Amino acid sequence: MELKGTFQITDWQETVEQEFEKGKKLSAALVQQAYSGDINGNSEVRYQLYYSESGDALFNGFETITYDKNNEQVLLTIKHDGRFESGIALSEFTIVDSSHENNLVGKSGTFSSIEGGKATYQIS
Repeated sequence: MELKGTFQITDWQETVEQEFEKGKKLSAALVQQAYSGDINGNSEVRYQLYYSESGDALFNGFETITYDKNNEQVLLTIKHDGRFESGIALSEFTIVDSSHENNLVGKSGTFSSIEGGKATYQIS
């Protein structure tokens, strides 16, 4: 089973938690997203980010995606490990829990940002 589509960031609230020399910092972000494609729903992501002096970042976090399938609400929990380099965010992730689609647990995926606060996703 392969799932593909896009998501749109609808809100991004980031707080700097610690600053270091040369512009390096640790931040936390709470992000809202709207999914379309094989998954149609909404998500909330909590990221921890480390920014280097170049402005690139490493991040990890957990995302919960809520969507309807066969008249049931499904909740997926995803663990992210990503990076932001040269204006592009990339993440590799694993589905760690699912309320109704247990066949998705353990599946991995990726996302890659595109213009306008959007990203493409693929789960296989």
